[in-house]
Amino acid sequence: MALRWAIVGVWALLLTARVIVVSIDPEADLTAFGIAEAVAVTVGVAVVVVAVVRARSAGRRRADDLLEAAVRRVDPTVWVVPATPTPELRETIASVRPEAPLADRVTWAFGATEASLWELDGRRATRLLVIRWSRVVHVGVEDVTVPGATRRPAPAVVVHYVRTDDTAAVVTFFVRVAPGSDRLLGRGDRLDDLLTRLARERIVA
Repeated sequence: MALRWAIVGVWALLLTARVIVVSIDPEADLTAFGIAEAVAVTVGVAVVVVAVVRARSAGRRRADDLLEAAVRRVDPTVWVVPATPTPELRETIASVRPEAPLADRVTWAFGATEASLWELDGRRATRLLVIRWSRVVHVGVEDVTVPGATRRPAPAVVVHYVRTDDTAAVVTFFVRVAPGSDRLLGRGDRLDDLLTRLARERIVA
């Protein structure tokens, strides 16, 4: 905030100085003022853009924090994982909860007996899908195409499980690097640690 006010002050100072110089000497060379104003405008625009991006990121983080707090009120023992839906996950939710299309950011809550998918709808936390750990048969990772213009592949967590009616099912999801972030977690130690923890939590049917 102080930087933004400083930039406004510089703009006002440059404008005042230009008016004074022109009023004293209408034929004065204003090249230096032009360069200084261009630099000030560029810095000001950059500051505004950075502020907007940070505000959006802070808003996303608050939403994730609100959802995590709501989930932990239901079960304080779970550990939460910020996620992004894959096309397959969207299709799964569309088939079981057609009234609740997924947003771009969801959260998985993993506990001792089940995994549940949550989304923040306004200011209300909604549980969309539950997978019983006693019915999970495999947890792994595979490359899945990320929806959008880039169509790039990214590693997605894959959970094979058995529904309560004894039919086989699979659910996939991308993992975000942190709450409030849109970046996806790539292959590496953090993803390996997540898979190890998931495999340790689940109970193979």
